[in-house]
Amino acid sequence: MFLWLFFVPVQADAPISISSDVDKSTIRIGDLIRYTVTVTHDPDVRIQLPGEGVNLGGFDIRAYEAPGPRRERGRIVTESAYLISTFFTGEFEIPPTAVFYALPEDTAYRVLMTDPIHITVESVHPGEEGDIREIKPPEEIPRNWWLTLRWIGAGVLGGVLIVLGWIVYRRARAGKRLLPFRETPPRPPHEVAFDALERLSPSGLTDPVLIKAFYTDVSEIIRRYIEGRFFVPAPEMTTREVLDALMREQIEPDIREAVRILLEACDLVKFAKLIPPAPRHREVLDQACEIVHRTKIILGPSLPESGPVGENEEDGPAGLEVDAVTGAVHEGKDP
Repeated sequence: MFLWLFFVPVQADAPISISSDVDKSTIRIGDLIRYTVTVTHDPDVRIQLPGEGVNLGGFDIRAYEAPGPRRERGRIVTESAYLISTFFTGEFEIPPTAVFYALPEDTAYRVLMTDPIHITVESVHPGEEGDIREIKPPEEIPRNWWLTLRWIGAGVLGGVLIVLGWIVYRRARAGKRLLPFRETPPRPPHEVAFDALERLSPSGLTDPVLIKAFYTDVSEIIRRYIEGRFFVPAPEMTTREVLDALMREQIEPDIREAVRILLEACDLVKFAKLIPPAPRHREVLDQACEIVHRTKIILGPSLPESGPVGENEEDGPAGLEVDAVTGAVHEGKDP
């Protein structure tokens, strides 16, 4: 009679109901199970859900979630979720969980119990029998000959690259190329200078900008010629430094004087913005050609043993003679 009176209010009016479930009833050792307790009640019913310390039998609680209540069809739904697991195999049971509630007209709390849930926990290797087995002998790893050959090949290739690098380094320091090849000999400096001077045209120069460019080109051509002919870095020197260098090289005074007159005339236009008269343009170009012509090196046939150059008119034109010590050029005997 007492039990009937205890449960009658719940079954008759059903102001509250309780349920529990799991997401899976068969697991392996260490797998997680989500165990959920759901309580649905009227808004005026007070409840107390089980907390984190509830007893779930042989299962360990890994996490606990208690989302806020939600309203469904005029009633309140509250849940408690547990993530549980075990590291033992066999048949287990999640015991009933108690939920306390109180009706609006009551001051004492009553209790509702969930149904027990059966869980089966299997081994990771359910087909194996026995507990402790003998240690298996170590397995021999087969030798990978292809990998060994690759390492040998890499070592040989590395050695070859080191040797080649050393050869390239030595030849680079010596100013040589890695592979010898036939190089085209450079053109004589006077040929390069004559070609550059022929491309200059002094006629029709009226614009100061074009006049300055013309005198600048003449100066640069002669400076590069002096560098190639006398090995004096004239393009990087001032006019005074060029003349001093030519003096140290013991170049003939008349050649130095011609170079001075030409370079100073070009410097007046380049730096002092002097505008020479039109006839002066042709004179400067002729002076540059004359300097190249008087100092150029002419390589002729070997001299006859019968006598000095120019002694016999039948030997042909004597051309220019080059001083092997000073590099000066002297005019020989004309035919």
